[in-house]
Amino acid sequence: MAEINSDYFCIDREYIFPIIEKKLAEHHRPTINLGIGDISLPLAPTIAHAIRNAVDEMTKGTGLHGYGPSLGYDFLRTQIASELYNGIEPDEIFISEGANTDLANILDLFSNDNRIALPDPTYPVYLDSSIMAGYKDKITLLPCTGETNFLPMPPEQHCDIIFLCSPSNPTGQALTRTQLASWISYAQEHHAILIIDCAYRCFIRSEDVPQSIYELPGAKEVAIEINTFSKSAGFTGLRCGWSVFPKTVRAKLKEQNISLHQMWKQRQNTKSNGVSYPIQRGAQAALSKQGLVETRAQIAQYQQSSETLLNELTAMGQRCFGGENAPYVWWQVPQGHSSWSFFDYLLDQCNLITIPGCGFGHQGEGYIRLSGFTKPETTIKALEAIKSLNLNLSSH
Repeated sequence: MAEINSDYFCIDREYIFPIIEKKLAEHHRPTINLGIGDISLPLAPTIAHAIRNAVDEMTKGTGLHGYGPSLGYDFLRTQIASELYNGIEPDEIFISEGANTDLANILDLFSNDNRIALPDPTYPVYLDSSIMAGYKDKITLLPCTGETNFLPMPPEQHCDIIFLCSPSNPTGQALTRTQLASWISYAQEHHAILIIDCAYRCFIRSEDVPQSIYELPGAKEVAIEINTFSKSAGFTGLRCGWSVFPKTVRAKLKEQNISLHQMWKQRQNTKSNGVSYPIQRGAQAALSKQGLVETRAQIAQYQQSSETLLNELTAMGQRCFGGENAPYVWWQVPQGHSSWSFFDYLLDQCNLITIPGCGFGHQGEGYIRLSGFTKPETTIKALEAIKSLNLNLSSH
């Protein structure tokens, strides 16, 4: 009988979202959803028009598109390189069905002898995919707490592969140029690889937070950047993203230094049939002049919601992080509550859905995540419900 990969059974926590779904099924009342990490606005017209045109094109013999290139169409790789990067070549960009897929699969390139570091709290796919890939006993958690401003700091010990998310899901905090430079220095000293999840780069507003790590010296030798159109262009239901593998990022194989760019190219050619032609045309349109006008207007609306949440909760005496460079607000729960008990309290008293911070790691206990992926009226309704509690919620 075939043997299974026992590492799948080493994940010692229950996935949080099915628990929330069960609680909602038992709630039996209309709810206000501030837990959503999905979009809430319609697809931008320019994107929809480009996808329709591409589908129509495929109805004609001259516009036939079957299997596309597994690395992505050149027109999209070129558009991403020219619009979003300076000094990155189109062939260093690889198109995929989204950041989550690449983040979960990138460990294919590495030996199990490596030690992995990742933030706590963090996006669950980093930890779960690392455990599934056999790294359970070789994971270093980087505590992100109020003392570190909920940002990961380079560890004293040696690590080979580091996952970073900036701006962060769930805390909404973003690494500054100085902080990213310290990570580049760490990677150079330890011959480590940085895997940067930039899914929320479109929300960056602070001048001291770079849009890409490649704006900093040395990054092209140590960093891989992973991104998506999901949040920037509303592609959560369409699925399209990309990863940047500079040809200068290398790792060790015995006495040789091997290009990770070439390895990822081989992986994609072997394991992917690419993203569909109409979706890639839609992604290209998202980066057109008109597409950017439309999508940035939507991002501004999400930003307004998260900023309103941050400002109003802070005015109530609450301690919150994020909300400025990301669509998430990280709210410290009042004294006497755990993440789950405060979730239950808000659901029962306000019909308000949040996400307990403990679902993102041990250091998330004592916090809940609020989302700005809502319409303004939903945000206002949620805040009115919180204010109506008329209780001293201060935790400080």
